[in-house]
Amino acid sequence: MPAVVIGLADDPDQLSQDLQSPYPILPVGALFSASERQHLSDQYTPVEFAAACKPRFLNAVFARYPTVETLLYADPNVLFLHSTQPILDRLRNQTLLLTPYLLQAPGDTGPGKKAWPDEKHLQNIGLYNADFLAFTRSTETTQLLSWWQSRAETRAYIDFCKGLCTDQIWLMHAPVFFGGITIVHDPSWHVALWNLPQRQLHQRETTWQLADNGQPVLFVNMKGLFNPDEGFFPHQTRLNPAKRPDVMALLQAYRQQVAAKELAALTAIRPAYGMKPLLPVVRGWRRTATTALTALNKWVDTIYLPALPR
Repeated sequence: MPAVVIGLADDPDQLSQDLQSPYPILPVGALFSASERQHLSDQYTPVEFAAACKPRFLNAVFARYPTVETLLYADPNVLFLHSTQPILDRLRNQTLLLTPYLLQAPGDTGPGKKAWPDEKHLQNIGLYNADFLAFTRSTETTQLLSWWQSRAETRAYIDFCKGLCTDQIWLMHAPVFFGGITIVHDPSWHVALWNLPQRQLHQRETTWQLADNGQPVLFVNMKGLFNPDEGFFPHQTRLNPAKRPDVMALLQAYRQQVAAKELAALTAIRPAYGMKPLLPVVRGWRRTATTALTALNKWVDTIYLPALPR
């Protein structure tokens, strides 16, 4: 069994002929029929398409490698900084490990009460970040993945008005519906832009630690660092990285590692699946216009408009 398997939510023919992967690649074409792929591609954006495929990828790895008892999923934005042994230790006799976006209420860690994001925003996108998940093979895990797959493949839309947000929103129900699920309340796990206002870091040679207790940081998530339209947290207002030397050093270290992997050659590839256009995050004058229109709608809702006879 290989230590790492890459799930590719794209057509491998899109990749450069010179690309040499040290790990086996499991393409989405091996998991869905041509008609199923086309159906998913037609209804989703590239981001939604990849999210819709995730549970089936996880199911496929368990099926293809029957001797595997534990499975860690990590998004491409995740960087492991320490041994994964503490994760495996925590996973013993558990179905699934979930990492929350926040471990405590954000309070007044930002510039006033309107700092963003807050708890309400997390209710729109999901309380647990699905960029990292850890599973143990069991009957309960099989049932969980089957349930999650049925939801994600049909309702992976980003549509806050309908209570939908990719594959991730469904995981809020998992601790209620299934047993053996642990919510990890450990600040050394899943360090990211959205929780760094509540965590101070210290760099010691080539390792990173929590400043308050010296505990090693296990892994970080840098989603949105290179693409401002990837997620919403690049537009958060709780943390100014320029005023946090520890954060700036971590971001620079991550950029250097990614630069060595020829990121430009990969980001230039146009996704083969996900035909719906990916709308950019609203900013600048568009954000101002959206805010004004929202205020107008609220005003209209507060006044009485009698129906006029035709």
